[in-house]
Amino acid sequence: MTATPTALGAAALTRIRVILVETSHPGNVGSAARAMKTMGLSDMVIVNPRLPAPQHDAQAIALASGATDVLAAARIVATLQDALHDVVYAVGFTARKRELTHRHVGLREAAGLVMSELACQAHAPVALVFGNEAMCLSNDDVDRCHLLASVPANPVYSSLNLAQTVQVAAYEMMMASGCFPVAPDITRETATSGEIEALIKHLELAAIESGFLDPNSPKRFMTRMRRLATRSTLEPEEVALLRGLIASFQKSSSRKISST
Repeated sequence: MTATPTALGAAALTRIRVILVETSHPGNVGSAARAMKTMGLSDMVIVNPRLPAPQHDAQAIALASGATDVLAAARIVATLQDALHDVVYAVGFTARKRELTHRHVGLREAAGLVMSELACQAHAPVALVFGNEAMCLSNDDVDRCHLLASVPANPVYSSLNLAQTVQVAAYEMMMASGCFPVAPDITRETATSGEIEALIKHLELAAIESGFLDPNSPKRFMTRMRRLATRSTLEPEEVALLRGLIASFQKSSSRKISST
């Protein structure tokens, strides 16, 4: 049975290698590490960086923030071929249109294709290949990729820096894997129908006592108040607070009447 992309989950993300080719700014390496970790990726390889050992640079470490483990584990290699030696599928990121090139798709489609490849492979990694900050990927680099991808952006100004591109790409990989986080499971107690009904009755009584509501011609007052209360999904403490407020108004009104 062939695995489906959405069934791959977190295990698939650990098999996605992010390759940074000839980066010139250590800060981008640190920011890329942080972008990777937030989306569940951890395998970084740096090809022939302009500055030696950027993963140990102070700015890179600072910008990695809580992802210094990903940064520290990054490997330095001399060539893209070295970075791809065990990779079965490589996606190169470029915004440039090439005359003779491979298939060029949008990022979301590329993420689906990456997951399909991972589903077909038991353990081998796939790679996302990013060029340097100024020149993107060379033609030789592109020739080593199976697919080219680009990030859809404003055509008037489509410039993303390296770390931003890694962040968006990593996000799409996480979403395509089916491993996206759900909303936190926060325990929340909801008022019962009986508590809501008691609140509505209390409000009705106060409205009649104040002269706001004519009991002989209530129109749709109760219906609307009931809808309002149920739409709000009140908690028991909130019901108690509202009833206390209503009771306070009733006492204040009663004192004014008795003093006249």
